[in-house]
Amino acid sequence: MKHALKLLALGLLILAALPAADRRPNVLFIAVDDLRPELGAYGARHIKSPHIDRLAATGVRFDRAYVQYAICGPSRASTLTGLRPGTLKIEHIDTFFRDTVPDVVTLPQLFKQHGYTTAYAGKIFHGAQTDDANSWSRRIPPAGGPGDGGYQLPESREIVRKRREAAIAKYGKEANLGGVTSGPAWEAADAPDNAYLDGRNTDAAIGALRELKGKPFFLGVGFLKPHLPFVAPKKYFDLYDPATLPLAATLEPPKDAPSIARHSSFELRTRTGVPTAGPIDAATSRQLLHAYAACVSFVDAQVGRILAELDALGLSENTIVVFWGDHGWHLGDHGIWGKATNYEIGTRIPLIIRAPGMAGNGRPAAGIVESLDIYPTLCALAGLKAPAALEGASLVPMLRDPAVVGKNIAFSEFPAPALREWAAKPLSPAMRQTFFGPLIETVEAQLAREHGARYDRKFFEDHVKGYSVRTEPYRCTVWVDRRAPESEPLAIELYDHRADPRETRNIAAQPEQREVLAELQALLRRS
Repeated sequence: MKHALKLLALGLLILAALPAADRRPNVLFIAVDDLRPELGAYGARHIKSPHIDRLAATGVRFDRAYVQYAICGPSRASTLTGLRPGTLKIEHIDTFFRDTVPDVVTLPQLFKQHGYTTAYAGKIFHGAQTDDANSWSRRIPPAGGPGDGGYQLPESREIVRKRREAAIAKYGKEANLGGVTSGPAWEAADAPDNAYLDGRNTDAAIGALRELKGKPFFLGVGFLKPHLPFVAPKKYFDLYDPATLPLAATLEPPKDAPSIARHSSFELRTRTGVPTAGPIDAATSRQLLHAYAACVSFVDAQVGRILAELDALGLSENTIVVFWGDHGWHLGDHGIWGKATNYEIGTRIPLIIRAPGMAGNGRPAAGIVESLDIYPTLCALAGLKAPAALEGASLVPMLRDPAVVGKNIAFSEFPAPALREWAAKPLSPAMRQTFFGPLIETVEAQLAREHGARYDRKFFEDHVKGYSVRTEPYRCTVWVDRRAPESEPLAIELYDHRADPRETRNIAAQPEQREVLAELQALLRRS
């Protein structure tokens, strides 16, 4: 017994002598593309997400979390720099923050500067920005596999091949084909998880955890699904009966809302299996809902594998886990499929944080938060001094007590989505007309009717932006010339979430809302 006590005392002395950095908390940052807060933990009983639900049950679930820009590139840049899109001078999806604010210190970069190994697998930043050399110690590459947009079925790949050949024959090899050669909107292949890229990135992340054990790390794991195309192993499709999946409750645009606030589901329209214009019928909608749900369950299974490995390695007790969606996604809501709006559906996200020593009983956080709050939160949890320029607020008080309300306000912005389908794509006029002609004609007619002589396509494409504020009772969006945000608005939207949580009626024109509008516009000017 005395010998055992001596060994225990010696072990404690050795532990106390270890460098403080070895006991610092690790960070596992999980980012999911196009995931709206439609999960079991968020009350969606029709979605099977047991692993994410268990994470939520052991951490804090933020029920009212919002991104600052409802599309992946700017949203991720804002979250990972802790700065608002306006501060970053981001106007388009592919704007690289190093080109506009070259000296900004990103979230993983700060951890790297403090001795952490920062590594990532999958999509964390957007596109080439993901490989930002200042942010990462290294990338964890997945094992090789076939491409073709992730398709595994021969017939899907054949569709892509034929569409590409036809586009090249018509427009030339040098043409920017954009989404012109997209394949089917969904695919269910009888294949293992790691036949698809998300499965292979999970394998890579698990290997990284094993390698990183014993040293402080910041590991980013980014999942592509449920981004289009909705492709996943068949077993996840088999979890659902599409006939039982609920269609969107609000299929029509909000009454009295401006056309400029909506778009024509441009990202979906270039896929095969869906109409290129006009309504999407109930049968096709159910197929899309089925495929989206299957992709959510596919990602959930990958999250489960990573969390299980974290447990098996004995790392869970000293690892902060952040689970985050990069923006919302319309599933037919307001007649829209996709992201890229300032509506509640476009900007609200799932956010779950599990941290050592914090409330871990699954209680939902009460207040409104922003995704740029993640950066200062992780700084506080890890004991790192946050950069002075950060524009978010630490969520640690809410992690200690989810009943704390906090700042309870969120801001977002997005350029005129009605015009984005052709303005954001460097396609030739012929290609634009071929693939977006019917959509362009419809939107042009609506905007010309609503704005009359004030409507000019180039002005709307280049300069009109919507700035949105979400408070406890309201969502307000003001559409203005972004070069002069305090100029006379081209349109205003106001939704009272106490009476109208689905945003079915724009009440901005009602005389009794003048004082409310003035208060909300003042908030936007100060943001």
